[in-house]
Amino acid sequence: MRVIQSLNTFILLFLIFFTAYIRYLTDFFDENSAILDSLLASLIVVLLAYTINSLAGNFIQKKVMTARDRYTLRKTISIVVTVLASASFFAIWVERTSTLIIAYGILSAGIAIALQDLLKGIAGGILIITSNPFNAGDRIQIGDNIGDVLDIGNFSTKLMEIKEWGNSDQYTGRIIQLPNSFVLSQPIKNYTRDFSFIWDEIRIMLIYGSDWKKAQEIILKVADPIVKEFEPRAKEELLNMEGKYFLATYDVQTGIYTSISENWIELRFRYVVEPRKRRAVNNLLTSKLLEAFEKEEDIVVGTITSIGARKPSGKEEKTDVK
Repeated sequence: MRVIQSLNTFILLFLIFFTAYIRYLTDFFDENSAILDSLLASLIVVLLAYTINSLAGNFIQKKVMTARDRYTLRKTISIVVTVLASASFFAIWVERTSTLIIAYGILSAGIAIALQDLLKGIAGGILIITSNPFNAGDRIQIGDNIGDVLDIGNFSTKLMEIKEWGNSDQYTGRIIQLPNSFVLSQPIKNYTRDFSFIWDEIRIMLIYGSDWKKAQEIILKVADPIVKEFEPRAKEELLNMEGKYFLATYDVQTGIYTSISENWIELRFRYVVEPRKRRAVNNLLTSKLLEAFEKEEDIVVGTITSIGARKPSGKEEKTDVK
């Protein structure tokens, strides 16, 4: 490869010196000196373009790790160099300024249309580097895509997918590759940046007649040893964020919110948890709460329209569901 590059460079240098010799050291083409000047300038442009392309290719080969990014960068630089060389040829050979401006306009519009996705990807990559909306390892959501950031490339970002058909906070095994242009048009939801916790809720529906106050006490008693480890750390992180953001509240305390409907009393148990532990903690809490409620005759989980209601006295009353 280096031998071919050296040979091509030698040929271009020979043509440049030969053309310069004819133009300035002989009088064979005095009447066509303008053409020789343009030809000499064109050869110099070709030499510069070829040299820049070769040097950039060697640099990319050494510094860029992934084959995909190497290919994309080389292709991009090659296109940019070709565009600049074409623009230089227009300037060298087209004498009328108005014609030159029109040609530049048409060329620029064509390039912008042809490379719009690539240019957006480059702009997105630059924006990710400068604004740093996420880092490798962060859990983010882009549109319907949710996952942990595996790699941030020059033109694309790779995620290890979660949810999808599993509808959970666990990996599906698929890797999502998103073009970096998404930062220009879509919101980025970061689950772990600055504040590494989220609020989760468990929805519990009790039939009318259940002792909902006792249910609240049971929920807090069961949940306390499971979720209490998250609260002090979450509050500390919120306090640390005060210097960077305006926060309206620092409350991360576990709470229960009660509402009523036509068929049930609804208890929403709200707690703070680490995103990657959400499903495990939710499952543990749900299991423990169901076990605790099963021991209580005056607490029945469910709705009158979906299960057989049971009176607090312990006698069952069958409700037909049609």
